[in-house]
Amino acid sequence: MDAAVPERGPAVVWTDADFDLRFSRLRGRLVAVCTGLVGAADAEDIVHDTYLRARRSVAELRDADAFDAWLTRIAINLCYTRHQRARTLRGLLPSLLPSPIARSPDLALRDLIERLPPRERTILVLHYGHGYRLDEIAELLSLTAVNVRAIVSRTRRRLANEWRRSADG
Repeated sequence: MDAAVPERGPAVVWTDADFDLRFSRLRGRLVAVCTGLVGAADAEDIVHDTYLRARRSVAELRDADAFDAWLTRIAINLCYTRHQRARTLRGLLPSLLPSPIARSPDLALRDLIERLPPRERTILVLHYGHGYRLDEIAELLSLTAVNVRAIVSRTRRRLANEWRRSADG
């Protein structure tokens, strides 16, 4: 006996006005999330790319209630892509990177956070920077809540150790 697979309902019919209204309501939150993940300089571009990508594929969205999470996930994925592209460029063009300058403690902490792997940085920024609950982050990133809690704990410990080392030396 095969387990019943739930059927997916028909796609929601989105008018351009419906999509634009829902997107505009979420735009500020997307900019804030993207700013935390890729910096202010790239956040607007990511949000614009999110709009374009979502507009192209909104017909595939089956549940109108999932729109906010779906759109946020698109933005996060685009931030990951931006990180991957930047990492590749840094590997190919090390001579073009600016020379290190003395940093204030706030900037030093920001640098530590920016050096985190994208998944860990995303979780910290969403939780501490934007107030997402750990279970919400788990759902957004397709992780378990236990995994997200472990990542937060491990990353906080690592940041604290690196912060202490940078202050000592």
